[in-house]
Amino acid sequence: MNASARVALVTGASGGLGAATALALARDGHILAVAARRREPLEEIAARARAAGAREARAFPCDLNDDGERARLLDDVGSAFGGIDILVANGGGPKPGSFEQLSLADWDAAYRIVLRPMLSLVYHVLPLMRERRWGRIVALTSTSVKQPIGNLALSNALRTALVSALKSAATDVAAAGITINSIATGRFLTDRLRSLYGSEEALEAAARGEVPIGRVGSPQELADVVAFLCSERASYLTGQTISVDGGLTRALFG
Repeated sequence: MNASARVALVTGASGGLGAATALALARDGHILAVAARRREPLEEIAARARAAGAREARAFPCDLNDDGERARLLDDVGSAFGGIDILVANGGGPKPGSFEQLSLADWDAAYRIVLRPMLSLVYHVLPLMRERRWGRIVALTSTSVKQPIGNLALSNALRTALVSALKSAATDVAAAGITINSIATGRFLTDRLRSLYGSEEALEAAARGEVPIGRVGSPQELADVVAFLCSERASYLTGQTISVDGGLTRALFG
């Protein structure tokens, strides 16, 4: 068991990339709080986390988009474990659409889905991290923050705003032993992408044509990067947006 186990809150942890990340942190021996809307899959992930090596793991059902539920989640995790040392902020995305297809109401709704909940979580955890002189925050975003994706105007804009806000925060808190990084996620084998592409076969075919590595990524491949960023080994790495995408992003830097 990891002698330097920390309390880690992973949101969006009932499946896909969030679940894989929770299990990767469990293998490092941390104490896990896993949060998402659905209790049953969360309880399963918590049980798997304990079996994988977590010092403790509990499920905290919560709708992150609801201010009251989010506040209750943070209070409950604090009461159960005494605080949060590691935050992996993973949430849902807004509706698709081109710029001209969207209304100002859509932009307001997207802010409350993509940006407000994540910033709220960060504002909550920073004071105790400052007090303890240690903390890790990792946000799971999208390659759209480096290379906009067609028909996803809201996601392109709001996720980029989140990354920019976290970059500013990382500069502010770096001297306090707190690191803040973002992951620009590419094509991974998750239920959400299977649904978007229609089938796993269609997703794989698209990846062969778009991703230089020539395949879809495994959630575990992303989770291992996140676990590293949450470790002592990544103490000199902050304010970065790291592409984990098999080479999909064509941007020169990142």
